[in-house]
Amino acid sequence: MNEERIIKRRISYKAYAVVGLVLIASIAIYAEYPIFLNGGEPVINILTYPGLLSYGSNPNGTLKYVFSDFGAAHHVKIVVTNASGDLLTQAIQGKNQYDIVIGLSNLDAYQAERSNIFYRFNVSNDSQINSSLTQYMGSNVIKPYEYSFLTTDVNLSGPLNQSVVNNLTYQDLYNSTIGGQYIVENPIDITGESFLLGQIGFYSGVLKQNWTTFWKSERNVKIVGDWTSGFDQFENGSRQLFYSYITDPAYNAYYNYSRIATVPFHYQGKEYAWMEVLGLGILASSEHKLIDEEFVNWFLGKNVQDLIPLNEWTYPANIQATIPAVFSNNPAPSDIIPLNDFLNLTYASQHLTEWDLEWNQIVG
Repeated sequence: MNEERIIKRRISYKAYAVVGLVLIASIAIYAEYPIFLNGGEPVINILTYPGLLSYGSNPNGTLKYVFSDFGAAHHVKIVVTNASGDLLTQAIQGKNQYDIVIGLSNLDAYQAERSNIFYRFNVSNDSQINSSLTQYMGSNVIKPYEYSFLTTDVNLSGPLNQSVVNNLTYQDLYNSTIGGQYIVENPIDITGESFLLGQIGFYSGVLKQNWTTFWKSERNVKIVGDWTSGFDQFENGSRQLFYSYITDPAYNAYYNYSRIATVPFHYQGKEYAWMEVLGLGILASSEHKLIDEEFVNWFLGKNVQDLIPLNEWTYPANIQATIPAVFSNNPAPSDIIPLNDFLNLTYASQHLTEWDLEWNQIVG
């Protein structure tokens, strides 16, 4: 698993700092305050995470189609700003600088709903959006555009027997041999946060145990600072198991990288995983709400949603979007029980800081 990758994927916006100015096609992507363009056309300022729609084979063409072509058709200028820290925090602090925010996660969306800085509206293609995703967003002002389960990637040439990894359980990580092959991210990273939330949901909702039992019982699990650090160690073969995205096998197959598998957690014949949902919303302070709504409708429409799988490596929210054949390398999402079902978003939002502190005390 040591091929040089041309495309790096899944840089967490929670920890990534953008430096400098990047020009992609005719889209201006800035690290900090966007420059308002001259001319009589309205300027639509979009705040998002680094790497949006940039993991495909032609990122420049994709970004041009989604942003520049929309702008040309509607006679507006689109300025896309990469968040230099936590996306929701930057949106709240700069609420008068931006019109649209793309990339808010489940928990972000719940908090965004209660921040009262987002505009409530209806999308014209709402009937095409997977209705369960809105439930997992916990928000009526943030519209889901993609989702992915978080599962455990498996290096097929590693030392653990396939019968073990194919039926992996949380309790398997109590075993020092299996735990010693596992990599998971710190909860400060969005994937690490997903692991913690899913694990809390499983222990409290399925096992009816205190969630700290897992962290007090696991043996030799390696905790890394972010997804990229964990991925590098997984790819170089230092450990066999890595908590990541369900679409990773498809990604590797598409780019002819080393073949890998990925597995949900198992329990009594059922499969469980946390579902990460990302959404976009319009800020209430925007002076271009009609055009903003047109953009959201465009982003959630089939033409853009067809681009999600091979550019974001997630599943599109639009049920009419085409799922590429290479996604058959992934476990079937329909077979997995979302751990989101066992963790109330209100409760999670109120206790996440407390859980983070307790987690830090346990793992040191």
